[in-house]
Amino acid sequence: MDDTDRKLLHLLGENARRPAAELARELGVSRATVQNRIDQLVQGGTIARFTIALGEETDETTVSAVVLLKLSGGDSRKTIARLRALPEVFALTSVNGEYDLILELRVPTLRHLDEVLADIRRLPLVAETNSSIRMKRFK
Repeated sequence: MDDTDRKLLHLLGENARRPAAELARELGVSRATVQNRIDQLVQGGTIARFTIALGEETDETTVSAVVLLKLSGGDSRKTIARLRALPEVFALTSVNGEYDLILELRVPTLRHLDEVLADIRRLPLVAETNSSIRMKRFK
């Protein structure tokens, strides 16, 4: 699985009903390439259903982490937009309480996770992060 596959999964995770031509434009590849990659992801077991539930094999070869973010005061829209643009960000949720945002990251290696976390910490308004690596999903 390469960066294009990960970006494709991210886009499908946002809306699994997007047309292949639209996905191709966003990824900068041909429509046929998108369709072939989707077919390969289905045949390889990475896409288990078209609700974009990731298969068990993917969970075992992908590092998934939950990151709590505390933002400093100010307009957070630019920071949120930059977080949304990161291909490693699988989910981004605003919350109340001690932290402002919860991110779910999916990366191929721990080294990549470390790099992404460093990039996130350098974003404007990011005051604090608290990260945990997901070990096992029960549901």
